[in-house]
Amino acid sequence: MSVFQAPVSRHLKGEARFRLSGPKAFARVFTEGKRREGRYVQIIAATASASDSSASNGHAGMVVSRKALPRAVDRNRFKRKVRETLRALRAANHPLLRGDLVIRVKPALPRDAIDAAAAEVLGLLQPRARTGTAQ
Repeated sequence: MSVFQAPVSRHLKGEARFRLSGPKAFARVFTEGKRREGRYVQIIAATASASDSSASNGHAGMVVSRKALPRAVDRNRFKRKVRETLRALRAANHPLLRGDLVIRVKPALPRDAIDAAAAEVLGLLQPRARTGTAQ
């Protein structure tokens, strides 16, 4: 007699270890982190916590309020798109993802700008190019 086993979802299999969880972890990033502002999102990055044994893999968390996106389907769509971006950057071994990261949506994000806001996360995570020439 064979027993049917449901496939393990991708989230449970590997993505949970990259998730920032718990109010203390979020509070630490908010107090210690450096901020980057965009039109729709704010990114707060801090060094990985000392208690974390794997310093090469940081954690990421998202704050998407009902005030910013009232419909749950829109909040989930934004989070899904950002998770795809983070997954791709993690595969490319992006240096900023070695620390802890919080992505916060600014209030009153229009529904038609969800894709632009998710793309803005990628732009804010890229290192800023220096202007001018060194002499």
